[in-house]
Amino acid sequence: MTKVLESSPWLYKHFIKEKLFVRERYFRKFQPLKNTSGRICVVPDGVMWRKYLKLWIQLNEKCTDSLVLILLESALELMDWRHVSLSVEREDGKKIAEAITFQEKKKLRKLIQDEKVIPFCDLCVREEECDEFNIFEYESMSIIERSGAALLRAGRMIGMNSRVMLIVESEEPYKIESEGKNVANLDTFLHYIFQSNLISKDDFDEIEMTKLGCVESYEKRNFTETVNKLEAGSYISDNEIKIGIRNGLLIKGKLDVMKENAKEGFALTSKGRFFLNDREGHFNRALHQDFVIVKPLPENQWGSPVGRRRLIHNINTEDLDESENVGPPVPSAVVVAITNQSRRIYVATLVDKPTLDERVINVVPMDPRIPKIRIQTKNWQKFQNKRLLVEIDNWDKNSTYPHGHCINILGTIGDLETEINCLLREQEIEFTPFSVGATASLPPEGFLWRVPEYEISSRSDLRQTHHIFSVDPEGCQDIDDAMHVRILSNGDVEVGVHIADVTYFVHHESELDKEAQIRATTFYLVDRRFDMLPTLLSSNLCSLHGNKDRLAVSVIWTLSPDFEHIKSTWFGRTVIHNIQAMTYGQAHNILNDKPPDDPLKPQAPPLTAGNPVNKKSIPKLKDDLSTLTLMARKFKRKREDIGGAIDLSSKDLGNELKFTLDENGNPKRVSMKKDLEIHHTIAELMILANRSVAEKIHEKFPDSSLLRTHRSVVQSKFEDLENALKAGGIAFDGTSNLSLAQSLRNARQKGQGKEALSALWQSLATRAMSEALYVCAGQSESDGDLSHYGLGIEKYTHFTSPIRRYADVVVHKQLLAALTNKTSEVSTIFSPDVFTQRTSILSIPNSNTISIMKGEGLKENGMRVDKSVDSFTPSSKNENNYNMSSHDREESSFHFPYSCVEISRICEVLNTQNRRAKYSSVNCQKLFLSLFFKNHTETEKAVITDLKANGLVVFVPKFDMKGPVYFKDIQGAVQIDPAFAGLPYNSGLDATLGFSFRRNCRRFPNGKVELNDDTTDKSNW
Repeated sequence: MTKVLESSPWLYKHFIKEKLFVRERYFRKFQPLKNTSGRICVVPDGVMWRKYLKLWIQLNEKCTDSLVLILLESALELMDWRHVSLSVEREDGKKIAEAITFQEKKKLRKLIQDEKVIPFCDLCVREEECDEFNIFEYESMSIIERSGAALLRAGRMIGMNSRVMLIVESEEPYKIESEGKNVANLDTFLHYIFQSNLISKDDFDEIEMTKLGCVESYEKRNFTETVNKLEAGSYISDNEIKIGIRNGLLIKGKLDVMKENAKEGFALTSKGRFFLNDREGHFNRALHQDFVIVKPLPENQWGSPVGRRRLIHNINTEDLDESENVGPPVPSAVVVAITNQSRRIYVATLVDKPTLDERVINVVPMDPRIPKIRIQTKNWQKFQNKRLLVEIDNWDKNSTYPHGHCINILGTIGDLETEINCLLREQEIEFTPFSVGATASLPPEGFLWRVPEYEISSRSDLRQTHHIFSVDPEGCQDIDDAMHVRILSNGDVEVGVHIADVTYFVHHESELDKEAQIRATTFYLVDRRFDMLPTLLSSNLCSLHGNKDRLAVSVIWTLSPDFEHIKSTWFGRTVIHNIQAMTYGQAHNILNDKPPDDPLKPQAPPLTAGNPVNKKSIPKLKDDLSTLTLMARKFKRKREDIGGAIDLSSKDLGNELKFTLDENGNPKRVSMKKDLEIHHTIAELMILANRSVAEKIHEKFPDSSLLRTHRSVVQSKFEDLENALKAGGIAFDGTSNLSLAQSLRNARQKGQGKEALSALWQSLATRAMSEALYVCAGQSESDGDLSHYGLGIEKYTHFTSPIRRYADVVVHKQLLAALTNKTSEVSTIFSPDVFTQRTSILSIPNSNTISIMKGEGLKENGMRVDKSVDSFTPSSKNENNYNMSSHDREESSFHFPYSCVEISRICEVLNTQNRRAKYSSVNCQKLFLSLFFKNHTETEKAVITDLKANGLVVFVPKFDMKGPVYFKDIQGAVQIDPAFAGLPYNSGLDATLGFSFRRNCRRFPNGKVELNDDTTDKSNW
């Protein structure tokens, strides 16, 4: 025998010697293997040993008598080589070293020691004639090639005396060379031994589970290596994402960048929130709202948000002092891939002039959570003092900022129209005129349109029989709702809510209907509005103006005298006449025996709420408003005590702002909108109407009704509110809406005389609330998911504002369909033939459970009683099409125009547009507040809500505004009023720009201040 020289090209012989217990490796002739007689020799290659070692151990235990495992020297050589070289190719083309199985060497040694595996030094075997080793020059082959060739060679030699099966990952490379040898992949092999009755069905199933576990373990080991060695700024492949998520190493999430510090954010995932610190590169070029794949970091790499402890001066945050990073570490992660970019068009501004290269500028987006965007230009001067519309093109791995280009110059900074345009663009809102097709759907008579006689004959005419009025904000043009109330001869109370019948003008699937669906809602800004419907409808024909005949869809209830019970409910299409379109102020004055109109104020324009009240109507209006007030109090108390409704009204704290504008449209005065009881009275009527309609449409269309839901709030959302209440000595319980409502009532009682604190608590509660959403009832798992947490109601929808909300238009269609009993009648309701005479199907029914009366009245128990009038008896043409009486409910078999899928799609649009409308309204208020403070200074009370390392966060109740108060500039110098620290007024140096506007502010370059709160915690700066 000839000893193998150490200069042999074979690698890692010391590993082989350790595993095979071969002290010296000599060339020798092949000798048949021992203990293989009558058993199948199973010969896995190196990849199969590493990947499925646990399976081979298990299989050996179950098939000792029928199978014997052979471990080749060439297989071990391949395993060693794959472990130390870049041999495993990823999907993206990059190569990594293969991770070994846990305790691989120890397990292999034990298998050989226990004689459960037979080692075969196949690379040491030589045959005198026709040896492939010499013919094909195995020594000059690469290890991976030699392994494949050696496997076939070993199979040939072992197969001379025994049955043999060679197990490989893929049979494809061996098809030509195998020459009839039994080469199989693992699945084929396992099915073979099962079909040959070498293992039982239970054993087969158990081995199959082990196989899956081996694959998962292998992928997990090797994927961990891949992610840990991921190059900074790089992304992993799609295949690695699938493997990592399956094995729990990676998590899908959405990046939410902090407004307080754009270098910090959180990945919102199904497994909780993970902190990302972009000063460490954790964003990995992801932007705010991107959907990302994150890899959780080990605990020793967790960080702590600086934005929670320190006020940040700007988005660059180069001024951060890492020594201040003393907060408790929180679970952290790093972005390893972006699955869905949230890229949009951004409004940006050129803040700094270019320094080295004038062809490249960095513009600062209006959204502070977006990084600077790098733009190439030949003339940067044209961007100075302008608002720009910018789009991001790409973000190179080695670039600090993303690259983009300027789409348009929107206008000059500070110009009101430019700023409002920017505000809308930031919310991705762009209004265009109504299309020709939409305007073609309008009545050809235009402003001269009158209610047609044939339409009156097909409806219930309430114009002469009911005292109907409306209450709206001052100057309101789109009056959606009106109401009436009267006391019946038997003492019962009849209350009606009448809503503009928009569906008469906006027919199903007409061009106008499609455009209204896209707009979804009217957008209200401080000085303008963008209507969902053309002005002809929104401000005139649909609007329930005073002293005008209008079409309506009405809800009329009969209540017990004490308002404890609703005896019956009726729905129907009506014709009404609004005798007085009042403002909240006028109604409030009437209730309090004050003149409704201020003679010093200019008269309201035509077709708006607030025209002078007819003095003859005041007594009747006061009676009606008083009755409605009593009813509203009762219903609100029920919602709070039984349903757990949460009162987030501002009372007299005035957190809703009203701006007075000058002739140029700029704000010259800011005042608070008062919260009056009449607001709650009208709101309670609308809630009752919405609730009643929701119950009806859900009863008729349980799978496709459009409802308004409000989910319960996650307890962690109340952290700020809970801390603020505890600071005020108030116990907090937010486990349910009932307990939360009680906590807020306790706070309101204890906060009497402390308006600033009460305003803060209410503001924090409002901000903690989850967002109410439109949903398709059929998409919810249970009826419990359809409730409204804030209002304390099981079923709720939006029915009362169809002029300004498309959701209400859909609900009107659903209600009318629910009240119609024939398919032909539904098709008539939704016919696009808008202004042709219709059949008399849209009528008020003859109901045995409703009494609609008319006549003169007298007072009993402090309430008006209408006694001397006859019951309203509908004629035969007004028969029973829309009766919702419990005695007359009929199930219909027609198909409603909207499917569950269509309602779900509409809800997505509605929720998106409503969110945009809300944010644009809030941001517009902030814009006008900023424009006001640009030329005005006011001193107001504020509440300190948080202590930071370099200042305070305060809440100003008058403006419902929360903001920072810096005591330390970007260089670290303290800048405060010396009196605040008990120093002489002339101490320190002159304040720098940004602090000089503060009265008596002085600068202390080496100053240090310690601020103690009531709990003795302190903040040093």
